[in-house]
Amino acid sequence: MKQGRFYIMRHGETVYNASARLQSNAMHTPLTKQGFAQAAAMGCALRAELGDRPQVTLHVSDTGRALQTAALIAEELRIDWFAARRTMDLKEIDMGSWCGRSYGDVEDEVGQIVVADHLLRPAPDGEDYPMIAGRLNRWLEEIGDPGGDHIVVMHGISSRVLRGIMAGYPVHPVHGAPIAPSLVQGSIALVEAGAERTVLGSTRGIEHA
Repeated sequence: MKQGRFYIMRHGETVYNASARLQSNAMHTPLTKQGFAQAAAMGCALRAELGDRPQVTLHVSDTGRALQTAALIAEELRIDWFAARRTMDLKEIDMGSWCGRSYGDVEDEVGQIVVADHLLRPAPDGEDYPMIAGRLNRWLEEIGDPGGDHIVVMHGISSRVLRGIMAGYPVHPVHGAPIAPSLVQGSIALVEAGAERTVLGSTRGIEHA
């Protein structure tokens, strides 16, 4: 169990989210106006929790949408975006050859891909949930247990798995990994001493990876 406090959040809305398209981790999918507002709101909520210029470690998925969200959060907190620890271990679920396509087009071919509890059905040539848990467990091992406060900017599905691991949620009976409840975009969950609370946002919302 980690000794520090981890503020885990989803990036703001992107143009792909707004048009219901499956995003890739390799392309930059920029934030919408709503996404900018969500990122600023996350920064304000963190400032209310942590104060101005807090001593924190910033961890960011090395994807354009997460980096853009983190930049806006860092501006609100007046911390150094360039000091962020960037890693693809925090990337979103890899949806393989479905990336870049609309949900509707894929579902016309293969059936429903948003399944129970707002989860995404893995693509045949993409990642499944145990694979996501594997890379996130590797990331947790690599950062060790330094204590202190940590801000983690990542994605909808992958953040649910990270929160599931860190807050001790049960292994999902179908997907084979711990998965926390869904949070809307622009949300912040705090995991501390193996327990979770929502700092900003709600548990309603469909995943647009």
